[in-house]
Amino acid sequence: PTAAQRAATMDNEIWENSLDALQAGAGQPDVRAGVLRLLSTLPEVTVHSADINGEATLTLTATAPALPANYQETLTINGSTGVPIGFAGGVPGHRPDTTSTYRVSRVSVAAVAAGRF
Repeated sequence: PTAAQRAATMDNEIWENSLDALQAGAGQPDVRAGVLRLLSTLPEVTVHSADINGEATLTLTATAPALPANYQETLTINGSTGVPIGFAGGVPGHRPDTTSTYRVSRVSVAAVAAGRF
């Protein structure tokens, strides 16, 4: 692979692994901060601020070459806390092919054992 292909592959791995880290550890401020710091290093990621239902939000959008051409993924996070709110992926300008809504909560081992989670 060329240097550009290696860089695109690395950027894709950083984006994808950052999303995985948020799924597993979004309730931890240090995980959120680390992910945002990593994503800030990717030239393919743009950040836009918005207001959703009175809440400040940031939308991080990843595009090529970290992702395939004519495909993008967006991660919407709470602008104050960094907690993920939603995810979408698909062709720019079209309805997303995939979406996710995040909800961060804490549970105890006892609650999980009792089936309450």
